[in-house]
Amino acid sequence: MEIKEKKYYPIREVSQITGVRESVIRFWEQNFDELKPLKNRVGQRKYTKSDIDIIFLIKKLLYEEEYKISGAQKKLKELLAGKDGEQMQLFPTDEKIRLSKLKEIKKEIEELIAILNT
Repeated sequence: MEIKEKKYYPIREVSQITGVRESVIRFWEQNFDELKPLKNRVGQRKYTKSDIDIIFLIKKLLYEEEYKISGAQKKLKELLAGKDGEQMQLFPTDEKIRLSKLKEIKKEIEELIAILNT
């Protein structure tokens, strides 16, 4: 899958970029006030790069740092409280997209090598 640079991303692409299932992302929307993607007329979610950054941060808090939901909610609020009310940039999203693409290419190359070795 080729990841294109755009203003809004559908939930399917966000799931592929972040490695988080769509159902989990929807669950997080209900539990984290900071994750509120726009919705179009028919209710489809439209995520921005900022939303993707927040998903990566929630994922890190829950899966790597092993916070419970309530702890992650509090920590997320702390991390997003920037100076003078400005939101800080958490992750270079472009870099995350590049890494995702590189992992996909590596997997394909490994599969090709396995086929050639048989």
